[in-house]
Amino acid sequence: MSFKLSSSSPLSPKQKTVWSLIRKGLTVSAIATKLNATRQYINQTRLNAEAKLSTTLLDVAGTNDIQITRIYPKKAILLGYHPGLKRKAIITYTTSHGIKVWYWNEKPETITNQKFLNQTKKYVLEIAKEHGIELNTKETHPAKLAHILFNKLVPEVNE
Repeated sequence: MSFKLSSSSPLSPKQKTVWSLIRKGLTVSAIATKLNATRQYINQTRLNAEAKLSTTLLDVAGTNDIQITRIYPKKAILLGYHPGLKRKAIITYTTSHGIKVWYWNEKPETITNQKFLNQTKKYVLEIAKEHGIELNTKETHPAKLAHILFNKLVPEVNE
Protein backbone atom coordinates (compact mmCIF):
# COMPACT_ATOMS: atom_id res chain seq x y z
CA MET A 1 0.00 0.00 0.00
CA SER A 2 1.18 3.47 -0.70
CA PHE A 3 -0.57 6.77 -0.95
CA LYS A 4 0.11 9.58 -3.32
CA LEU A 5 -2.26 12.48 -2.80
CA SER A 6 -3.59 14.29 0.20
CA SER A 7 -6.25 16.92 -0.17
CA SER A 8 -8.22 19.12 2.16
CA SER A 9 -11.85 18.31 2.75
CA PRO A 10 -14.29 18.94 -0.08
CA LEU A 11 -17.04 19.28 2.53
CA SER A 12 -18.30 22.43 4.20
CA PRO A 13 -17.84 22.55 7.99
CA LYS A 14 -21.52 21.60 8.56
CA GLN A 15 -21.33 18.73 6.06
CA LYS A 16 -18.10 17.53 7.65
CA THR A 17 -19.70 17.57 11.10
CA VAL A 18 -22.76 15.64 9.93
CA TRP A 19 -20.59 13.19 7.95
CA SER A 20 -18.36 12.61 10.97
CA LEU A 21 -21.33 11.92 13.26
CA ILE A 22 -22.88 9.53 10.73
CA ARG A 23 -19.52 7.71 10.43
CA LYS A 24 -19.53 7.36 14.23
CA GLY A 25 -22.85 5.52 13.97
CA LEU A 26 -25.25 8.19 15.21
CA THR A 27 -28.76 8.12 13.80
CA VAL A 28 -30.20 11.02 11.83
CA SER A 29 -32.53 11.74 14.76
CA ALA A 30 -29.64 11.76 17.25
CA ILE A 31 -27.61 14.07 15.02
CA ALA A 32 -30.58 16.40 14.56
CA THR A 33 -31.02 16.59 18.33
CA LYS A 34 -27.29 17.08 18.95
CA LEU A 35 -27.03 19.87 16.35
CA ASN A 36 -30.42 21.40 17.12
CA ALA A 37 -31.55 20.86 13.52
CA THR A 38 -34.36 19.05 11.75
CA ARG A 39 -34.03 15.46 10.53
CA GLN A 40 -34.79 16.74 7.04
CA TYR A 41 -31.84 19.15 7.23
CA ILE A 42 -29.53 16.37 8.44
CA ASN A 43 -30.69 14.01 5.67
CA GLN A 44 -30.23 16.69 3.03
CA THR A 45 -26.79 17.57 4.40
CA ARG A 46 -25.81 13.88 4.35
CA LEU A 47 -26.99 13.49 0.75
CA ASN A 48 -25.14 16.64 -0.31
CA ALA A 49 -21.99 15.39 1.44
CA GLU A 50 -22.23 12.00 -0.31
CA ALA A 51 -22.68 13.74 -3.67
CA LYS A 52 -19.72 16.07 -3.07
CA LEU A 53 -17.51 13.21 -1.92
CA SER A 54 -18.50 11.05 -4.89
CA THR A 55 -17.72 13.88 -7.31
CA THR A 56 -14.40 14.52 -5.58
CA LEU A 57 -13.44 10.82 -5.65
CA LEU A 58 -14.27 10.69 -9.37
CA ASP A 59 -12.27 13.88 -10.02
CA VAL A 60 -9.25 12.52 -8.13
CA ALA A 61 -9.49 9.25 -10.08
CA GLY A 62 -9.50 11.19 -13.35
CA THR A 63 -6.59 13.38 -12.28
CA ASN A 64 -4.54 10.30 -11.35
CA ASP A 65 -5.46 8.32 -14.52
CA ILE A 66 -7.32 5.72 -12.49
CA GLN A 67 -9.97 3.67 -14.28
CA ILE A 68 -13.03 3.38 -12.03
CA THR A 69 -14.13 -0.09 -10.97
CA ARG A 70 -16.63 0.82 -8.26
CA ILE A 71 -17.56 3.71 -6.00
CA TYR A 72 -18.98 3.40 -2.49
CA PRO A 73 -20.63 6.77 -1.74
CA LYS A 74 -21.70 5.88 1.81
CA LYS A 75 -18.13 4.82 2.66
CA ALA A 76 -16.42 7.60 0.64
CA ILE A 77 -14.25 5.02 -1.12
CA LEU A 78 -13.49 4.47 -4.80
CA LEU A 79 -11.90 1.31 -6.20
CA GLY A 80 -10.07 1.59 -9.49
CA TYR A 81 -7.14 0.48 -11.58
CA HIS A 82 -4.09 2.39 -12.80
CA PRO A 83 -3.13 0.90 -16.18
CA GLY A 84 0.30 2.55 -16.26
CA LEU A 85 1.29 1.15 -12.87
CA LYS A 86 -0.69 -2.06 -13.42
CA ARG A 87 -2.03 -1.75 -9.88
CA LYS A 88 -5.40 -1.48 -8.24
CA ALA A 89 -6.02 1.88 -6.62
CA ILE A 90 -8.22 2.85 -3.71
CA ILE A 91 -9.20 6.45 -3.10
CA THR A 92 -10.47 7.22 0.40
CA TYR A 93 -11.82 10.16 2.36
CA THR A 94 -11.67 10.65 6.12
CA THR A 95 -12.73 13.73 8.05
CA SER A 96 -9.33 13.94 9.72
CA HIS A 97 -7.06 13.35 6.70
CA GLY A 98 -9.12 14.28 3.65
CA ILE A 99 -8.61 12.47 0.34
CA LYS A 100 -5.84 9.90 -0.18
CA VAL A 101 -4.93 7.66 -3.10
CA TRP A 102 -3.63 4.17 -2.29
CA TYR A 103 -1.98 1.80 -4.76
CA TRP A 104 -2.48 -1.88 -4.00
CA ASN A 105 0.66 -3.90 -3.32
CA GLU A 106 0.30 -7.69 -3.47
CA LYS A 107 3.23 -8.10 -1.04
CA PRO A 108 2.77 -5.42 1.63
CA GLU A 109 5.41 -6.95 3.89
CA THR A 110 8.09 -5.87 1.37
CA ILE A 111 7.52 -2.21 2.27
CA THR A 112 10.21 -1.21 4.77
CA ASN A 113 10.36 2.61 4.89
CA GLN A 114 9.64 3.23 8.59
CA LYS A 115 8.44 6.82 8.21
CA PHE A 116 6.01 5.74 5.51
CA LEU A 117 4.87 2.74 7.57
CA ASN A 118 4.17 4.91 10.63
CA GLN A 119 2.18 7.34 8.49
CA THR A 120 0.30 4.44 6.89
CA LYS A 121 -0.52 2.90 10.27
CA LYS A 122 -1.89 6.19 11.60
CA TYR A 123 -4.10 6.69 8.56
CA VAL A 124 -5.29 3.06 8.40
CA LEU A 125 -6.27 3.18 12.07
CA GLU A 126 -8.22 6.39 11.42
CA ILE A 127 -10.12 4.79 8.53
CA ALA A 128 -10.83 1.71 10.66
CA LYS A 129 -12.08 3.90 13.52
CA GLU A 130 -14.39 5.89 11.21
CA HIS A 131 -15.83 2.63 9.85
CA GLY A 132 -16.10 0.90 13.24
CA ILE A 133 -13.59 -1.82 12.34
CA GLU A 134 -11.22 -3.17 14.99
CA LEU A 135 -7.71 -4.09 13.90
CA ASN A 136 -5.03 -5.95 15.87
CA THR A 137 -2.17 -3.48 15.65
CA LYS A 138 0.39 -5.09 17.95
CA GLU A 139 1.98 -7.62 15.63
CA THR A 140 0.79 -6.67 12.19
CA HIS A 141 2.93 -4.83 9.65
CA PRO A 142 1.20 -1.47 8.85
CA ALA A 143 0.93 -2.22 5.14
CA LYS A 144 -0.61 -5.59 6.02
CA LEU A 145 -3.10 -3.72 8.25
CA ALA A 146 -4.08 -1.73 5.17
CA HIS A 147 -4.65 -5.01 3.31
CA ILE A 148 -6.85 -6.35 6.11
CA LEU A 149 -8.83 -3.12 6.33
CA PHE A 150 -9.40 -2.71 2.60
CA ASN A 151 -10.37 -6.36 2.22
CA LYS A 152 -13.16 -5.65 4.72
CA LEU A 153 -14.23 -2.33 3.19
CA VAL A 154 -13.81 -3.18 -0.49
CA PRO A 155 -14.37 -6.92 -1.05
CA GLU A 156 -13.71 -6.59 -4.81
CA VAL A 157 -10.12 -5.54 -4.17
CA ASN A 158 -9.00 -9.20 -4.39
CA GLU A 159 -10.88 -10.01 -7.59
